[in-house]
Amino acid sequence: MRIRHWLYAACVSVGVLVACWVAADRTATSLVGDKLAQSVDAGQTVADRVADGMVHAINTDLSMVRAIPSTLAEVDLLRDVLPGGGARPVGPDVTGRANEFLRGAQGYFGVDRVWVIDTSGVCVAASNYRDAPSPIGQSVANMPYVTHALLGERFESYAAGWERQAPGLYFSAPMYREGVLIGVVMTKIGLTRLRHWVGSGESFITDGNGVVVMANDPRFENRFMLDGKVGSLSDAERFALYQRHDFARMPISQFQRAPGRANAWVPQELLDRMSAFNELRKPFIITSRPSSSNDLIVYAVESVDAWDALTRQHAKDLALCFLLYLGGVIIVTLAGWTYWRERTQHRETRQSNEELRAANNQLAFEASYDELTGSLTRRYFFHRFERLLEAAQRRNEPMSLIVADLDHFKSINDTYGHAIGDQVLCRFVLVCSSTLRGDDLIGRIGGEEFAILLPGASERDALRVADRIRERCKRESLEGSEPPLRFSASFGITEWQDTDSPMNMVERADMALYRAKRAGRDRCWVF
Repeated sequence: MRIRHWLYAACVSVGVLVACWVAADRTATSLVGDKLAQSVDAGQTVADRVADGMVHAINTDLSMVRAIPSTLAEVDLLRDVLPGGGARPVGPDVTGRANEFLRGAQGYFGVDRVWVIDTSGVCVAASNYRDAPSPIGQSVANMPYVTHALLGERFESYAAGWERQAPGLYFSAPMYREGVLIGVVMTKIGLTRLRHWVGSGESFITDGNGVVVMANDPRFENRFMLDGKVGSLSDAERFALYQRHDFARMPISQFQRAPGRANAWVPQELLDRMSAFNELRKPFIITSRPSSSNDLIVYAVESVDAWDALTRQHAKDLALCFLLYLGGVIIVTLAGWTYWRERTQHRETRQSNEELRAANNQLAFEASYDELTGSLTRRYFFHRFERLLEAAQRRNEPMSLIVADLDHFKSINDTYGHAIGDQVLCRFVLVCSSTLRGDDLIGRIGGEEFAILLPGASERDALRVADRIRERCKRESLEGSEPPLRFSASFGITEWQDTDSPMNMVERADMALYRAKRAGRDRCWVF
């Protein structure tokens, strides 16, 4: 009989453990899953903005460059340098003037090269004709971008180029004389002029064949995307375009679940939105946008920064919830057994109530301080403010108030995320605390607005304190952001006057703060 009871108790215990574990897993997933979805959405938003900005920069920069070949194709001097269509033989003086004209056009338009190529694919005039060896007389008929241009089309293409393997974007326009195609004008702009396109994060740009032509990290250049068309090109075509035969694969793949239960809780729909990049363990959001120039496709890569923290948080929440549920079951069981066995539970309840009252008193004390920054809460700050103002009035001592506001704080939150914004708030309070005296008060009276009370300080003293805080803020930087974030603050200052109340002083300081912001921010203003 005793063995049967032990077996029954063991089965019940195992069932309770399994039920608590399943409930804890669902609770932890519910708590963390929403935060992960928000982090993925935030990363998607940032990546979309970066990609749209890159596309805008490309379209803006190349809108004029695209028109240069067509403009030059209408210049009679350049037509004269080309034989064909019954024209007279080209003299050396005409070629010389054409070369000088192209040299001046190169500098005027801000491009790297301008060539005139005849119908046989031979360069007859060039802006860099003085180079050694000179491009004049060289045949470039085997270059794909020249071949298409000689068909009479306006053509745009990326290529490594035939000279010194200097990659760039090529633009061409046909040249006609009396309706007969006599050659093309070819313009090249080197990629070194366009590095600002990929100046953000891990962004990169591919050409129409899926080859990375420009990347923020140069290690990824000349790699190919798996969905690109470079594999369908022949060896000769690849070499003509890129001056190379072999290409490494771009290290991008679908983000996978880790072995075991490390991230088994992540919904599949979120996993489908995330990618693995460059063998890093955390996931990334990758957004692509096509541009209207050269079949270029821009890619913006944004990491899901909260991934590691949320993975650890899920494990902690799972353990905590499991212990909580299990503890709840044990407590309920023990409570019932104790109530049935003894009536002394009332005494224990009274003791628990006393402990709860003490805990509430402790919570009331902690409510006087802002949970994030450690500064005084608005309510407690004004409570202390009233007491200190009454004392200053009785003693006829000076007292000054500083109201500070972080500049462009909304932009910091929108750009770097609320986690970085919280760090900025904490760093600002830390700078203030290290500058203030022991009896000075600092309180958070708004989202990014703080009030600093300086008992015994005149208006001039308060101005010096505010200016020291302002200068220190400008030297601070947050290393957790890319690039390191710097911030500034504006300050409004006022001194206690007869019959003043705390709200009167705050209103005057707010007016001074408003004027400081109107004057350009990052400054102190005295009212």
